[in-house]
Amino acid sequence: MDINLSDIKDIATIAKPFIDPIVSTIIKPHIEKLGGWLKRKETESKVIDHYFENKFEDYLIRTYQKLVSINVLVFPNQQINIEDIYYPLTIDSTRDRTSKKLDEIDIDFIKTYQRFLISDTAGMGKSTLSKWIGLSLIKNGSSIPILIELKRLKSNHKVIDEIFNQINPIDKKFDRDLILKFLELGSFTILFDGFDEIEYSERESVIIDMKDFISKTYNNNYFLTSRPDSALSSFGDFQMFHIRPLRERESFDLIRRYDAISNYNIAYKLIEEIQNKPSQIKEFLINPFLVSLLYQTYSYNKDIPSKKSTFYDEVYTSLYKHHDLSKDGFERNKKSGLDIYDFRIVLRQLAFNTAKAIKVEYSYTELIKFLKTVNTECIGIEFKEVSYVEDLESNVPLFTKDGMLYKWAHKSIQDYFAAEFISSSPDKQKIIELVYKSNKDNYLNILDFLYELEPELFRRIVVFDLVTNFIEYCDKSFDKYNNGVKKTLIRERQAINYGVSFGIFSCEERVDFREAEDIFKRHIEDFNYRTISKSHIDNKAVFRFFGSNFNQEIINILGKKSEPLFLETNRFPREEVALDIISEIPLVLDEKPDNIANQPELFEKVNKLVMSYRYRSRSTANLYLLDYNKCLKLKAAIEKEIKAKKNDTLEGI
Repeated sequence: MDINLSDIKDIATIAKPFIDPIVSTIIKPHIEKLGGWLKRKETESKVIDHYFENKFEDYLIRTYQKLVSINVLVFPNQQINIEDIYYPLTIDSTRDRTSKKLDEIDIDFIKTYQRFLISDTAGMGKSTLSKWIGLSLIKNGSSIPILIELKRLKSNHKVIDEIFNQINPIDKKFDRDLILKFLELGSFTILFDGFDEIEYSERESVIIDMKDFISKTYNNNYFLTSRPDSALSSFGDFQMFHIRPLRERESFDLIRRYDAISNYNIAYKLIEEIQNKPSQIKEFLINPFLVSLLYQTYSYNKDIPSKKSTFYDEVYTSLYKHHDLSKDGFERNKKSGLDIYDFRIVLRQLAFNTAKAIKVEYSYTELIKFLKTVNTECIGIEFKEVSYVEDLESNVPLFTKDGMLYKWAHKSIQDYFAAEFISSSPDKQKIIELVYKSNKDNYLNILDFLYELEPELFRRIVVFDLVTNFIEYCDKSFDKYNNGVKKTLIRERQAINYGVSFGIFSCEERVDFREAEDIFKRHIEDFNYRTISKSHIDNKAVFRFFGSNFNQEIINILGKKSEPLFLETNRFPREEVALDIISEIPLVLDEKPDNIANQPELFEKVNKLVMSYRYRSRSTANLYLLDYNKCLKLKAAIEKEIKAKKNDTLEGI
C-alpha cells in the first residue's frame, strides 16, 4: 500500500492507541523513579505540566511514522507500508541452535538473549527487519525502540548525540542527562543498524563509544545488524544470529506480495517460469532483495536473468527507462540530459569513489562534492551535479532521500556499479589485485560481482592466489607428522584448519560467555571474524569458538559458485561424533604433536567433531572445504591459461 498525504496527516491518530500505553506503563513510572533527581535539577514544574511525557509521546509518533513506511527499489518513488511488504524471517542462533520465526515480537524471547547480533550477507533483509522490530515494539507496547543507523555515527557525533537528536530534534533545552537517566533505567530497545557501513576512519572511535554506551545502559535490549565483518569480534557478548535463507514457497509468497502492491498481475507467470528453470535462479530465491530484483526485471522484460550481475544491469535499464506498465511505457525526461550510457558511466565512477570512502549516505553538499570529482574524471561527459542528484532521487531512483540525507537504495547497488567501474577500467587487473589484497570485508560483495563480470581476471588473480596459498599451507603443515594417520585424513584436517580457528571445551554451567572468551584467548589466535556459542551435553555447558579470516570468506564466495575445488563432505549428527574428547581442557586446532586433537586414535573423530560444529556455525546449507588435489589441478590449468594468453593475444591482428 502506497502511503499518501492523508495517511501521514492521520499518523498521530493511528499511532496514539499504541503510544498511550507506553507512556503510562514505561515513561510515567520512569519519571516517578527519577523524582528526586528531577527535583534537584529544578525541573519539578515540567513534571507537573507533563513536559517529559509529551516529549516522549512526540518522539514515539515521529518514530512510528519513520518505521511504518519503507523505500523499496522495486517500487521507486513510493513509500510502502512495511507490514505489506515484510515477509517473516527466521533467525538461527550460532550459540545454541535456537531458531525463531519473526512473525511477531516476543518480548520474553528478546529478554532471554538481550543482546542480538544479526549478521548475514547483502540483501537478506537486515535493515527491513530492524524497522519491523521497532514498529512491532511500539504496537505491542513492550519497549521503546530507538533505531540508529550506524553510518551516521562519528567521533564527533556519538550514540547519545544521535538519540538526543531523535528524541529532541528542535528544543535543545531538553535535558541530555535526563535521556541518559531514562536509558539507564531500561525498557528501551536500541536497534543499531548497518555496522559494516561505518566509515573505516571512524570505526575505532565508534566502537569504543558503542561499547561505553552499552556498558552504561545495560538494562536495555540491543540489536546489532551487519554483513560479516572482522570488527564484529568487538561485540563478543552479543548473541549471533544468521537469517535463514528463504525457502522456495516463501520466495513465491513474497512475489505475490509485490504483485498485490503493484497490480501488475505477473506473479503467476513469473512463478511458473521459475519452476521451469529451477537451477538457473536457485541463488536468487534464497535472498529477499534478489527476489525483489527478480520481480523488478521480470516486470520490465518478461525474462529471468541467468546471473546476479545481469539482475542489476536490467534493473538499471528498467529504472532509467522508467517502464511503467500502467502508462504504456511512459518515460521521464532526465534533468542531467545524459543518455542511458553516459548516465551509467557517471554512476560507475560515483559508486567506485564512494565505495573506496566506505560511505553509502551523504549530505547534499557531500554528494555534490563527490559528483564534482566525478565530473572531472569522466572525460567527454558534461553534466550539472544538481541535476544529476535530482535524477538519482526521482528519474533514475537508485538513491533515496531520508530527511536531509541521500543514500543508495541498497548498498549492493553501490557494490555492483563499483564492480562495473573496475571491470571497465584500463587498470582493472591492478585494481582487482589491490581490492583482493586489502582484506577489507566491505569489498567482499564487490569481489562477488567481479567473479561474474571479470571471470578470467578473477580466476587468474583471486582463485590462483587462494589455491596457491592453500597448497603451500598444506605442503608445510603436518610435514613431520608420521604416525600412521591416513593422508586423506590429514588433507581433510588441513582443509578444516585453513582460514579458520576452532576450539571447544566443557565447563560448569556458571561459566559465562565473557569467561569463556578469556579462556579461548589463552589458547587461540585472534582471528578476524568469530563467534562463541554455548550448548549442553550431559548436563554440562560446552563452549565452542569459531573464527575465520578473509580467505575463508573468499572460499564461501567460490563455494556458492560451484567451483570444482571442494571436498565432498557429510553432515555428522552431534551424537555420532566424539563427544567424549570434549573436556575442561580446551581442544584447539593446531599442528603440535602433543595436542590431543592430533593423536592418531582421535584424529578422524576430531575431524568429524569440528565439521559437525562448523556446519552449525553457518547460515548456508553447505560447508566448503578445499580439496588439495583439485587445487593442484586447477592451479596447473590456470598457469597454462596465463601462458597461452601471453602467446595468443597479438596473433591475427
